[in-house]
Amino acid sequence: MNRTSVPMRPARLASILPIVLAVAACTSLVEVPVPPQRDVPAAFTEVPVAGALAAPDLAHWWRAWQDPGLTGYVEQALLANTDLRIAQARVREARALATVAQSARYPTLSAQAGAAHAFGDLREPAIAPDHSPDLDAYAGGVTAAWEADLFGGRASDAQAASALADAAQEKLRGTRIAIAADVAQNYLEARGLQRRLAVLERSLDTLHAMERYAAARFDAGQAPRADVERVSERIAQREAERGGLVSQIEVRERRLAVLSGKPAQEAERLAPPGPLRLPAPPSGEVPSGVLERRPDVRASAALVRAAAARLGSAKADLLPRFYLTFVGLDGHLRLDGLPGLGGTGGLVGIGADLPLFNAGRLRANVDANDARLQAALALHDKTLLQTLEEVDSAYGVRWGLDQRRAQLAAAHELAMRHAAQVQQLYEGGQRTLQDVLDARVDTIAREDELEASSTAAALATVRLYLALGGGWSADDTAPLNANASP
Repeated sequence: MNRTSVPMRPARLASILPIVLAVAACTSLVEVPVPPQRDVPAAFTEVPVAGALAAPDLAHWWRAWQDPGLTGYVEQALLANTDLRIAQARVREARALATVAQSARYPTLSAQAGAAHAFGDLREPAIAPDHSPDLDAYAGGVTAAWEADLFGGRASDAQAASALADAAQEKLRGTRIAIAADVAQNYLEARGLQRRLAVLERSLDTLHAMERYAAARFDAGQAPRADVERVSERIAQREAERGGLVSQIEVRERRLAVLSGKPAQEAERLAPPGPLRLPAPPSGEVPSGVLERRPDVRASAALVRAAAARLGSAKADLLPRFYLTFVGLDGHLRLDGLPGLGGTGGLVGIGADLPLFNAGRLRANVDANDARLQAALALHDKTLLQTLEEVDSAYGVRWGLDQRRAQLAAAHELAMRHAAQVQQLYEGGQRTLQDVLDARVDTIAREDELEASSTAAALATVRLYLALGGGWSADDTAPLNANASP
């Protein structure tokens, strides 16, 4: 005789749906609001007012130098730098963990199935048949389980994980602008050293010409040997400076190779430098815009949101948890010589879990997460204050270096005119060779100072763009977003 089970009626399932929907509609009862950040000034003190010129492209500020070499090195580093690849992997990890946390808010559904076949031979008693009946059986079913997030604990976990993913994204952007700044600083330093080396070479050419001139006058009996030796001494002093400049250039070439994802041994030699085009500092920047752009400020704000959500989750652990379960099964059993048996069944259940005693562990966890939230708020406040300081300081340094460059350029012009006058007087017998040497050396020193000051101004400009948070845009991470989305 066959016996079958009657499947669960749709009316029974329908009776459960209102309960499920009512539980799902509950909002979080433990949500922790994020405190607002401090008030910020309406304007910076050192930032020039907006001019008539178009605003620079802060997302790709290195292009403002109009130097293809600089642009090439920066963009190569942004494709191949190892720190950037590490940050990208951490973003993907954080987003995957956010998906894991979000999945806890939904039911889990699994299926089970199995089959078996049994057989045997009977040896005793002798009158028993040679073969026992075979047994065949199979069964299958589905299981569903859901924690009804009545008080928002799982929602808080998902919010915390999402905020941590946002923080990882902002750290990726911060890594991007730090790499661009590191490349630019090493490139501009190398170019500045090359220009100073070129000044050194020109000064040596001048000194060698003076050495030949002094030697000719000595051979003609018109100058003492001391004049020749004095020029030779200056040449030796300048020659000693060449090795240091060359080695410093090579150090930066190797650093550029590593930043671009290459071994230091594969560093490329930089071509002779062209003229330095120093971009004007951006104007019209306001604190609110800079704070919105700075990745470190955005990351610290995301960490505050994560800490607030974790505090909400810790508070939810003090409250009951409710669970819904469903099990549905279908199976069949057949024994040789007997009618087969088959049936279908199901189970719907609801459960609750209320913490009664845990020796203060849950309360201590709430206190710990509240402390973490206060620390995150303090860190965000610190980051905000540092940003406001860095911007005005960076503008002030650039302004001071611009003034110094202008003064050094004027001093260099005066030194060149003075050297030319002294040379003429020396040739007329009214000045000594020492006077000429001093004038030449002074001119060379002014030119070297001017090149060093120009390099310092260029590096200050890089730090200014770094303080403004330039070097990233939403489009720069669009491919990463597409690849990492669940």
